[in-house]
Amino acid sequence: MRSRKVHAGMLVPGVTAVLMCACGAAQAGPLSFSEEAVARGINFSVGFNYFQYGAGMMMSDLDNDGDLDIVVSGGSTGRFGVYENDGTGHFTDRSFTAGLFYMSMSSGIAAADYDNDGDIDIFISGWYTNSRLYRNNGDFTFTDMAVSAGIVDPDQPNMSACWGDVNQDGHLDLYVSIRTGNNAYQGSNHLYMNNGDGTFTDQAIALNVDAEGDPTLVSAFFDFDRDGDDDLYLGTDKGSGGFWKNRLYQNTGGSFTEVTTQTSAEAYVDCMGIAVGDLDFDGFYDMYLTNIQHGNKLLMYDPIGGEYIDQTAAADVASHEVGWGTLFADFDNDTFLDLYVCNIEGPLPGSDGANRLYRGAPVADWPMIDEAVSAGVGETDDVYCAAHGDVDGDGDLDLMIARVGGKISLYINNSQDASSNNWVRFNVVGNQGSLNQFGIGTCVDIVHDGIPQVRQVRAGTHYKTTSEHFVHFGLGDSDTVDALQVIYPGNTIRNLSNAPANQTWTLWPENRLGDPNGNGRVDYDELRTAILSRTGPGNPITPGLEIFDMDGDFDLDNDDLALMGLGTRTPNSKRFNPGN
Repeated sequence: MRSRKVHAGMLVPGVTAVLMCACGAAQAGPLSFSEEAVARGINFSVGFNYFQYGAGMMMSDLDNDGDLDIVVSGGSTGRFGVYENDGTGHFTDRSFTAGLFYMSMSSGIAAADYDNDGDIDIFISGWYTNSRLYRNNGDFTFTDMAVSAGIVDPDQPNMSACWGDVNQDGHLDLYVSIRTGNNAYQGSNHLYMNNGDGTFTDQAIALNVDAEGDPTLVSAFFDFDRDGDDDLYLGTDKGSGGFWKNRLYQNTGGSFTEVTTQTSAEAYVDCMGIAVGDLDFDGFYDMYLTNIQHGNKLLMYDPIGGEYIDQTAAADVASHEVGWGTLFADFDNDTFLDLYVCNIEGPLPGSDGANRLYRGAPVADWPMIDEAVSAGVGETDDVYCAAHGDVDGDGDLDLMIARVGGKISLYINNSQDASSNNWVRFNVVGNQGSLNQFGIGTCVDIVHDGIPQVRQVRAGTHYKTTSEHFVHFGLGDSDTVDALQVIYPGNTIRNLSNAPANQTWTLWPENRLGDPNGNGRVDYDELRTAILSRTGPGNPITPGLEIFDMDGDFDLDNDDLALMGLGTRTPNSKRFNPGN
């Protein structure tokens, strides 16, 4: 295995920044959510879905209007709920016109732009029924392309799925987890490699990521070693018996090597959920893994030793329920990631199946405290799946869950700290032209007041669910992001600075700067638009002008105009590149 080192472009000030976070933490107010699904137009009942261990859902911008739409599956009812956001977090029911037809038993939902036409498509795995690959038609309708795409799996216990660009060719690949052994089924997981023509070829066995017959429930693409490509982590069921284990595969140029043992990532648990996030501000991703009542696991990555260290006891997040979906999110915008855990009631004494919401805190101040009940999200009905995103555009993250045999719950975030603390959100545009336009696999590293944070744009992010593809950072008291790096797959880097807080910014790649019409050059009309929009040095731009910010300092001045002028007769690829 390669030695572990911080990528040269990563903004990681180191231990000093982490200690600053710990010492500077303010007294937190309570987390608070209100359940508003029906009031906001989402009146959807979830059917019985214990057979397939929950049915998925998603929050994603399906019509490219800048807000989050919602898709939920009904489990055994076969129905799907499809809801269009009006921009305020209120929804119009499109279920009967969207084209997502009855499915006898839906399982997971993973959303991404597989055909590179600029809108989000939807993969729905089937539990012993054909999976669906719904192509977005661009008008809030969808067409199932699974069969013609080469995804035909009618007799398989398909679980969750995730998207990533394994070989960095700009075409997103699809990993599907299979619960091998269910009803004696002996097939293995799939890695459907995107051929770039609307079809896929299963390469799981050829690339040695089929998990060799393990009963896989959940998978996650993320860049664990921060070398610019997506690695793959698999959550294995029935590992608590000591035979099966979770697996970590390191991506090297589009091929995989299993590094589970070397990185201490094996985790002998009945793994039903994987949450990924950087809890200790070191620039590397940690993992939280759900389990049966023996206890969940928090594995923190040590970049110096190149291995994961179990910090469950220190954080006191074992939960000791039967855990399923889980996610990290900074619900109060204080910079510290909070942890939500879905549970169902277990057989051991004392289990009530209550969901958890562990409040994020500096490592020095651990244990983390479960505030689910007081926050209004301590659901005691059986819950398998959860997703998060800012559905109402107010700068804090909301939460959606699906309870078995009950209605979808949409918890709107009313936490006082979430509104009083600062935040910033980024919509990443990919750097490969018409390929991977949503920048899946891109890492965004920021520093504000000496505090480093990192997020990655991912698709199929949680157990059977997709959360928003925007990257969201809580900033606490900071009103500016001092330094920002966008690290695209393959380690192409764009450096920016002085991003104002409390805005959603679009991060354009350097090869699109100054070129809104995307014709590969800066035209005189584009230069004229920039001149008329000029804010001047030190005066922040407003959202919508980011594409003219040639030097990445979030103002539009003569320096930017000069750089644009260099491109009026020269294709972008040859003009001065301000990020180098």
